[in-house]
Amino acid sequence: MLSKEERDILIGSLLGDGCLRIIGKTKFPAFSVSHSEKQKDYVLWKYEKLKRFVRTPPWREERIYHRDRSRKTISWRFQTLTNEIFSDLYHMFYKNGTKIIPENIDLLLRKSPLALAVWLMDDGNKNHNAVFLNTQSFSFEEQEKLSQVLHDVYGFHVTVNSHSKSNGVQLYRIRIDTESTKKLKMIIKSFILPQFYYKIPNFSP
Repeated sequence: MLSKEERDILIGSLLGDGCLRIIGKTKFPAFSVSHSEKQKDYVLWKYEKLKRFVRTPPWREERIYHRDRSRKTISWRFQTLTNEIFSDLYHMFYKNGTKIIPENIDLLLRKSPLALAVWLMDDGNKNHNAVFLNTQSFSFEEQEKLSQVLHDVYGFHVTVNSHSKSNGVQLYRIRIDTESTKKLKMIIKSFILPQFYYKIPNFSP
């Protein structure tokens, strides 16, 4: 059984950059994490929290751009073993192999400030005195649902703002307004890691 802390880290990561996948002919999913080199300590933190499910410690990975081989990206990553313990979250967050927002996302985020903090550490950035969550991978309708949940669960005033286009498709992301960002700081201040203080306007622990 997952602990409350483990489950909240997984939920926050799945709203952000983390993923669950069923590999090959295995029946159960594995959880994988990948962040940029400057977030190596964050990867190590997630690893320490989830290492009872991991056989191989985090590793450094270099990728060369196909069109410009002088360019490369460096990331740190790890992957858990496949485990039935992840199955319920997999079936909530995935449909036909595509990540979605679960129907019960309100229950998953309720009384889960750590999940909110991990989501922000994965995908948040400040904009003046407000905060954006980079939710562009989700549909507009899913982001509307997330916005309503953030309002209902935490009392945030949230909007879904247009961001950019990808292959002619309009992308959107979530904005938490200035007053709600003050509430956000109070909720997550005990959970956010020091290297991510810069993502919150005027943050002091």
